[in-house]
Amino acid sequence: MDKGYEKEGFTTLGIKNSVVVKFRRFSKLFGKSQSLTLLAMMDFFERHGISPDQHLGETMASMKHYISRRFNAMIAIMRSIEKEQTLPTVGMMQALFEQELASEDEEWDSDFDFIEQQLTEAKPPKETEAFDGEVTVPKIRYDRLEEQMEELKEDFKYVLDHVSVFHNRFGKDHLKLDLNPEAIEKYRIKLKKQ
Repeated sequence: MDKGYEKEGFTTLGIKNSVVVKFRRFSKLFGKSQSLTLLAMMDFFERHGISPDQHLGETMASMKHYISRRFNAMIAIMRSIEKEQTLPTVGMMQALFEQELASEDEEWDSDFDFIEQQLTEAKPPKETEAFDGEVTVPKIRYDRLEEQMEELKEDFKYVLDHVSVFHNRFGKDHLKLDLNPEAIEKYRIKLKKQ
């Protein structure tokens, strides 16, 4: 018995025999009574606002096949774009960044060479030779050099604290400096003045 319709009576309809046979087969396939199958069909048409005479186009199986073909075509296009455009562009960018980093390393090396040269070549006034060829420096000059050395160590420590390793997916890792350009320029000026 159909749930919710137990108290209702039956009414007959005038339906052709071939249609009744087809409908009963469909009801068995649907797994419900003939009344509930017909009710479900009517609800479907009312809910979707279509009539039984309208043709909905392709079947679901053919639509699935069509969509899967379109997805395969889209995947092929994306792989083609990756192979022909993205990977060469990444390679060029990577080569450019490596070249940029190499030139920056040379620039920093030359800056440190300049500082080292300046410190070794600068001869403080009133230096005197000691017994073993050591150079003695006046106490004021020595204190000032120590002060500058401590400032240089602090600045260098600050810069090193803002360096991180950048793991590159497409090549070797490199270092990333997380300082704004003004701070870098300030350190350059400070090093040139010393």
